[in-house]
Amino acid sequence: MVRGFPSGVFTEVVAEVAVERWEIERDGATLTVRWFAGEASESKSEFSFHYSDSETDFGWHHEPNPHVDGWGHFQERSETGEEDYSYETFTFPSENPSRLVWEIMSHLSTRLGSKKL
Repeated sequence: MVRGFPSGVFTEVVAEVAVERWEIERDGATLTVRWFAGEASESKSEFSFHYSDSETDFGWHHEPNPHVDGWGHFQERSETGEEDYSYETFTFPSENPSRLVWEIMSHLSTRLGSKKL
């Protein structure tokens, strides 16, 4: 669990992604990691790892969402580029974002590798 941050505040890190590693060319590729420890020590942490570039937008989220059962889900913007997303349940092996970085990067690598132009 992420602790020690002011209550009611999300912490966010935005990283530029070198998509050429997957032999694709996209502008503005970023991975945004957000987390919120909760209002109280017994609160569930909320977090997301969300990738975006000039052509696609998807991410793994651990937060309440009316489109899926439970908190864990993967969401991806529709191919039409509209603000519509598709959702599927996703199970995180941990609720600590810092423990998930390498696993999410592996998922990101697989997903981007399948999107070669």
